[in-house]
Amino acid sequence: MTTATSPRADQSLSARRILVTGASAGIGAATARALTARGARVALLARRADRITALAAELPGAVAVPADLTDDDGATAAVHTAADRLGGLDAVVNAAGVFHGGPVVGDEPTTPDQWRQMFALNVVALLVVTRAAAGYLEAGTAPAVVNVSSMSGRRVPNPAGAVYAASKHAVHAVSEGLRAELAPRGVRVATLSPGFVRTGIVDGWEPGPLRDRYTERLASVGLEPGVVADAIVHVLTSPAQVVEYALTSVDQ
Repeated sequence: MTTATSPRADQSLSARRILVTGASAGIGAATARALTARGARVALLARRADRITALAAELPGAVAVPADLTDDDGATAAVHTAADRLGGLDAVVNAAGVFHGGPVVGDEPTTPDQWRQMFALNVVALLVVTRAAAGYLEAGTAPAVVNVSSMSGRRVPNPAGAVYAASKHAVHAVSEGLRAELAPRGVRVATLSPGFVRTGIVDGWEPGPLRDRYTERLASVGLEPGVVADAIVHVLTSPAQVVEYALTSVDQ
């Protein structure tokens, strides 16, 4: 769904300076590829230095900035480094995220540490990165923030995803607040809400029925990361009046 008030020419990505978090794999890596293919210069932020260094070597004008985004000071420093190496920032794509599946009290339950990890990366890191980037964005060209949420940010599909859904509900809430806060400064904030995406989110899970169920679901209705990346490109090239974009997979 897109919402606009009046038509305006699309925004070009040529030479736009864009920071992408979670760029070592999945949606983040696919987004970095899609953006550079359209002429953008991209800063890749992620914890796995080897992966983003290798990806940056493939992408014209890309720079790798390794960082643990759950370290507030480290994440803030990484944003400043990215802006310095790109000569500023025109957009931020907050694609970093983690999903620990399992119920709170039932079989194969998640742990308090896993709950904290999901909120630390899915919510707090997004806020830290956005705040650190805000000043650069205000001085940028067609500045925008794209927050990758989830359809779980609008519903709780099953008990095994309840805490993850809570973190993504929080992403929607803070995105709406950021949209109101940054709009007067000329910075657009958009929220992308894909359904299941084949990002390897279950790779680190313990073998068992829960992992098997999610693996089957991803295979049957999951989107390829490149589809979501193309939607992010659409958001960043849409007229400035477009304030929200939602993408869903068939989920029956």
